[in-house]
Amino acid sequence: MDETARAHGLCEAAHSAWKAGAPARARRLLEVMAAQVPEPVARPFTGRLRGLIELYGGNLAAAQEHLVTVAGQTDPSHAARLLFLAMDAAHHRDRWDDVVALARRITALPCEPGFHVLAELLVGDRETPDPWQIVDAVPDTLTERHAHRWLVTMAISRRGQHRQATREFGFVAAERLRANGILALYAVLLVWLAELELDLGRWADAQAHAEEALRTAAEQRVTVTDAHAVLARLAALRGDAAGCRRYAGLVLREAPAQDNALAAAHARWAWGALHLSRGELAEAAERLAALGHRDVVAAAAFDRAEAAAEWVAGPDLPFEQARGRLRRGQRLRRERRITEAKAELRAALETFESLGAAEWAATAGRELRAAGSAAPGTGRLTAQERQVAELAAAGLSNREIGARLFLSPRTVGYHLYKLFPKLGIASRAQLRDVALPG
Repeated sequence: MDETARAHGLCEAAHSAWKAGAPARARRLLEVMAAQVPEPVARPFTGRLRGLIELYGGNLAAAQEHLVTVAGQTDPSHAARLLFLAMDAAHHRDRWDDVVALARRITALPCEPGFHVLAELLVGDRETPDPWQIVDAVPDTLTERHAHRWLVTMAISRRGQHRQATREFGFVAAERLRANGILALYAVLLVWLAELELDLGRWADAQAHAEEALRTAAEQRVTVTDAHAVLARLAALRGDAAGCRRYAGLVLREAPAQDNALAAAHARWAWGALHLSRGELAEAAERLAALGHRDVVAAAAFDRAEAAAEWVAGPDLPFEQARGRLRRGQRLRRERRITEAKAELRAALETFESLGAAEWAATAGRELRAAGSAAPGTGRLTAQERQVAELAAAGLSNREIGARLFLSPRTVGYHLYKLFPKLGIASRAQLRDVALPG
């Protein structure tokens, strides 16, 4: 076998390993190529793959450099694809000027016009179409078997207003990537889907998708860090201080070596959101003032305003709307407009309970009681909730409780989140100090 054929075979094997979510094996195969094939022969095969490996499994600055370099050495259509990936690296790094420059470089390429449209949508300030309209602009050369067809469309639409349509598109995109064995990018898309579901108030789905991303991307360090950032935010919103500390700590330890400013900012947002749920406004403001990524700063505007005790209208999302109703209820109660206050507080409590936002539900329940009305269900536990509460108060973990009661750990967690506001508490540690009603 001549040197070129050997290089091609090793590169194909390494690329297959990367697609399957095994970047360590891909790296080893590239090392074999470096040892067996002269560098001038191997160079055309390795640059793109090294960029892909670094993008989701290594250092984002190195990934961006590799991808941009190789884009300058290939035909315009393939160059556009590599530059889109480099844009993702630059976005993670909070290098918006680089993102814009790369988009302009794509629009200057003599390639299919669809690539130009996609690049403009990624950095433009006009209203984003729904994902099915965006995918219509994808060049025909990117068939359903090409990951770019799905990833670039999802990257654009997840920042737009068509959130539910984007979620449905995400299911289709994930199925296509998985069916074609592109597990490395399937895991990336799952993280994006989890972020979207977190905003939509579908927290159980977000948790499931983030955890599936972790299982699929076990060797992809950047993707794992991104998934941990989603889980940190979920834990914070649910009032799970231990979970928030665990996941945010993992992110903030890993992100600097990856140059992953995006995940680090989400982890800081999680810390700030946890403080905010406890009414610790000074601590929340300090965390939220140092987020460090332009997109996260914009997304956390509602939290930052609340930490600064400023009133702003929240986005039209379930959790933020419930918080707005809680604040209105508190204000109305202070103004002695009790009937109106109760309506707002009850609505807020119901949403918090449905989401599993324990700290916020406990706050709404206390406010409702202060307004002279018992929270719905307050003081009344079902038989199964009482069993769960007793075992949790005795120090058993969710898994241990589940084994005794023949429930899944997730179901145990759901029961705990439902019963906390009924008891006017926010964590399992407080169970030891309350009398459990029937």
